Amino acid sequence: MSLVHVLTANIRAVEKEYKNIYIDNIVLAFKNQRRSTMPTIREQIDYLVQVTDSYDSSKAPQEILDNIDKWKWGEYGWTSPASLIFTATWRNHFYPDVDCCKIWAKDEKQQNIEGGYSIRSEDESITIPILSKYDLCTGYCSPNSGMQGSRAIEKMRNLKRINIDFDSAQRTLFDLKLFATILNQINELNPEQSLEVLKYQILIAKRLRQKRLETDAKIQSATYNSFSLLKFLSETADPELTKCVFAACFKALYPNFKLEGVEDFKTAADARAQKPGDLSLYKDETCYIAIEVKDKTQTIDWNNIDRAKKILNSHPSLTTFIFALESRSATTTNIIQEMVHSPQLQVSPCDKIIFMSLHDIFRMALAVSTEKDLIKRTGQLITIAPAIKPETKASWLKNISK
Repeated sequence: MSLVHVLTANIRAVEKEYKNIYIDNIVLAFKNQRRSTMPTIREQIDYLVQVTDSYDSSKAPQEILDNIDKWKWGEYGWTSPASLIFTATWRNHFYPDVDCCKIWAKDEKQQNIEGGYSIRSEDESITIPILSKYDLCTGYCSPNSGMQGSRAIEKMRNLKRINIDFDSAQRTLFDLKLFATILNQINELNPEQSLEVLKYQILIAKRLRQKRLETDAKIQSATYNSFSLLKFLSETADPELTKCVFAACFKALYPNFKLEGVEDFKTAADARAQKPGDLSLYKDETCYIAIEVKDKTQTIDWNNIDRAKKILNSHPSLTTFIFALESRSATTTNIIQEMVHSPQLQVSPCDKIIFMSLHDIFRMALAVSTEKDLIKRTGQLITIAPAIKPETKASWLKNISK
């Protein structure tokens, strides 16, 4: 009997043996179309993510597991470098002799960094596609890569390595020191240890996915009780919730239009894609209304007008560009008044720009819908908004179930 037949006959036995320790190259090779070639790193990680349901705690240092548990998975929004931790871990497993903390291939002067690699390239080409394939990004990491939105990390390029003794003056939504500490701990692991730490992270992602799906199912199937939607929003610090409430109102006001944007992250990737707004209203594949949403902490200035002008020039089909502000008082500031009366907003294309508060739009929506319907619409949108905070969902579920 040939080697191919022997391996094929015993594949299930070997798979069972390796399921909770490592994916044998031969097993994976014959699992994937029974090729004779060695599986790629991406294929090995893909399969590992697919089958992992446990890890060996005796082979993973408790100190790094404790720090991974301190990371607030899913709570930092789209600026989170969470996936970079995942990428650094598998890099350390497959390339144990390479310093996984040298996460840039070139320094700020575009000079090669000795021993450095581009963690962003690895993250975007391997980690993110695999996690997205198994619906593990939402609530765990950004689907656009951990480096996007993490400007503080990019600014450290001149250091050539992520150390733990850097100046922590940079302000970040995530714990930059903890991030650096975890990466340096990963760099001290041997391949066997890094494999178990990687499995530990996979289990976290799967647990978060399961919790998210259960919560979304409860929200979708809930019997909605009436409560003050605007009061709930005023007490909740979550820009994504603001976008969902605005979207619910616009869907009610424009039932024959397709609304896009709720499922998007507000990232540099979106800007590069030249999307007209945080929310956009389409009819027959043509965008007529672009909406830029500002939560209660944000206001409008002239730089926003300049950006809106560029969007209007590049999207001639737009009839209206709406600055939708959560704060009612934000629409009556001196700067807004200056804008409204300026010559610039009297002529094309800036004459298409208008300013509306959530209060205004909400009251208009109540003319064609009930508050209970708007609450239900908002709940449905919450379940598809990728960056909404887990605590927002929990609080929402508590309110609708009272």
